[in-house]
Amino acid sequence: MLTLDEILGIAYLQLTGIGFLGNLTLLILNSFNFLTAHTVRPKNVIIIQLAFSNAMVLLFGGIPTITRLWKVKCVLDRTKIKIITYMQLLTRGLSLNSTCLLSVFQAITISPNKSMWAQLKIKAPKTIIRCIVLCWMFHLIIHMLPFLQHDGPKNSTVSKDGCRTGYGILDVYNNNHIKFQIVTFVHDTFFAGLMTASSVHMVLILYRHRRNVNHIHNKNNSTKISPEKRATQAILLLVATFVLFNTFSPICIFCMLYFKSIKMWMIHTSALLVLCYPTVSPIILVSINKQVPNSCAC
Repeated sequence: MLTLDEILGIAYLQLTGIGFLGNLTLLILNSFNFLTAHTVRPKNVIIIQLAFSNAMVLLFGGIPTITRLWKVKCVLDRTKIKIITYMQLLTRGLSLNSTCLLSVFQAITISPNKSMWAQLKIKAPKTIIRCIVLCWMFHLIIHMLPFLQHDGPKNSTVSKDGCRTGYGILDVYNNNHIKFQIVTFVHDTFFAGLMTASSVHMVLILYRHRRNVNHIHNKNNSTKISPEKRATQAILLLVATFVLFNTFSPICIFCMLYFKSIKMWMIHTSALLVLCYPTVSPIILVSINKQVPNSCAC
């Protein structure tokens, strides 16, 4: 009979395998379209960034956890373990920023051509690359700080029964690590709020559009939805999925920090939910590519 750790390892393996292959496929398809297209589509660039980030989240988050649950002997030294932990934090932050950037860009794209929205619609596509570069620079620097300050407890990162990556950063007795978790929480909350605001904005635009053209639909039996509207609905689903699967993680972390106790069931529940988003997102992102043809300007 399988033990709890073996069952959890199988669950992690399924999420990691399916999600990684899905994001890798999405990354290759969008990269091919990006290289062969006559004009650069900003949405393609964001999706490439998001697919890469999600694939790395699954790779650096899923595989080390599987080896630890299946008690595979750790063959990495402390430096390599710290690098893997760093990549876990880095890629998760990039995934959040990419999802937020995609949501905000789509909100600007479907906004009416009036006042400030007209100017933003012109400027937004030109700033996508710079925004992505700034996201990389910010996360490369900010996630380096906790590793430069303290190595963490001696028994928190290395074990004979697998490499405990991701656990060294959660030191409930280290004030620097607690401060870092607070900064991370503020960062995540800000971008989650930005995603929520852009999503509400898109919902209002879709509602107004539906109300304005309702009489046309009544006269015409055709109820075909425009590609941009379908893409907007898909991005709204993407944002809702991200918020749903990533809300529980910071709650668990702050509970453990507050009570000065690391609960394994909280860690596994949080980690599984976090891995669910990069696993599901390729399905939604593929639907966006199908709904917005290459001829559509965005």
